[in-house]
Amino acid sequence: MRAPRTLRTALIATGVTAALGVSAAGAFAVDAASTPTDRPVAHQTKTKRVHVKTVKLADKVSRAKVYKTGKNRYEAELWAEGAQYGSLYTQGRPAYAQNNGLHVTLHPNGKVTSWVQQAKPKPKSVTKRVLVAAPTLADGKTKAKLYKLTDNHYEADLHAGAAHLDTLVANGHAAHGEDNGLHVSLQPDGELRSWLDGH
Repeated sequence: MRAPRTLRTALIATGVTAALGVSAAGAFAVDAASTPTDRPVAHQTKTKRVHVKTVKLADKVSRAKVYKTGKNRYEAELWAEGAQYGSLYTQGRPAYAQNNGLHVTLHPNGKVTSWVQQAKPKPKSVTKRVLVAAPTLADGKTKAKLYKLTDNHYEADLHAGAAHLDTLVANGHAAHGEDNGLHVSLQPDGELRSWLDGH
């Protein structure tokens, strides 16, 4: 029978064996405080394991094989892709473990619950627009506000009075627009040109 405070982890991807409480990338960590320590070794050798159920875990890949090993005593073997990668033992209180975001709890009544911790999305980098020019375009009334974001990335907001007509975005390639015969071209280096039909 396994010693109660040891977790034997056969990691599928790396083949590394992790001791109890080790929490490394890919290692299976168990809350040592939740593992019973007062089980007599002599009594364990006489205990018969009875398979109770197999539970599909939240990661959709792992399974927990639950065994009753005595009064208020349960063991859960954790399996994935045909290989066992951990075990949980409980006697009167829950036992916890986690592996690569998969959290597993073995309850004192033999129930197994699990959930997957979702990775937080990386924050999107915020690019600041810096106003570099505000020219009047070829029709004599349309205004442009030219902004630099990064090298080879410029934007031009086009306004006729209080009305916003368009925003041209030149991010590595040229952008073009047209409104009532007014043509506007914005290059990735920030060059802004405008002309009227027939000119």
